[in-house]
Amino acid sequence: MAQPRLTGVTRLFFRVGVTVFGGGDPTIAILQREFYKRDWLSPEKFGIAFGLARLTPGTNVLAFCVAAGWYLRGLPGALAAVLAITIPASVLVVWLTRAYDLTARYPLAQSIANALVAAAVGTMLGAALLLVRTQCSRGRWLRPIVIAAGAFVLAYVVKLSPLQVIGVAAIVGFFWAES
Repeated sequence: MAQPRLTGVTRLFFRVGVTVFGGGDPTIAILQREFYKRDWLSPEKFGIAFGLARLTPGTNVLAFCVAAGWYLRGLPGALAAVLAITIPASVLVVWLTRAYDLTARYPLAQSIANALVAAAVGTMLGAALLLVRTQCSRGRWLRPIVIAAGAFVLAYVVKLSPLQVIGVAAIVGFFWAES
């Protein structure tokens, strides 16, 4: 694995923070692609960062950025990752909230807001597919697909909490060994 410079880590998280819409899953999917392309983070370390972030309370994407930044450059990397990914998004949210307040009474503005929500949902679904697809390879697709579909059913049909779904998925993944 290549050891990135702190400026490179900061630049990557900043670029992703200002360009990715749709929440944490699309952000993590884009970061995964960028880490692998640069050979900065192994799939094992990515999986640990992703899994630990899902267990933490609060915003999972920030927990993921802390873990990934830590793996890349230690404490300075963790701080740079969180600041670089949150400051642009925070400024954008303040600006968008102000713009929405000024235009909320106009039908065109409402239509644009509805289109943005639809785009965000589509982006999140695409990111989820990208995360599952990266675990699939020729002859090794059944396990990730079954675990992802099962997690969806447990969360949205059975109404288990996210922590319970993660626990069930971990047990299934542990006992369903790859051949």
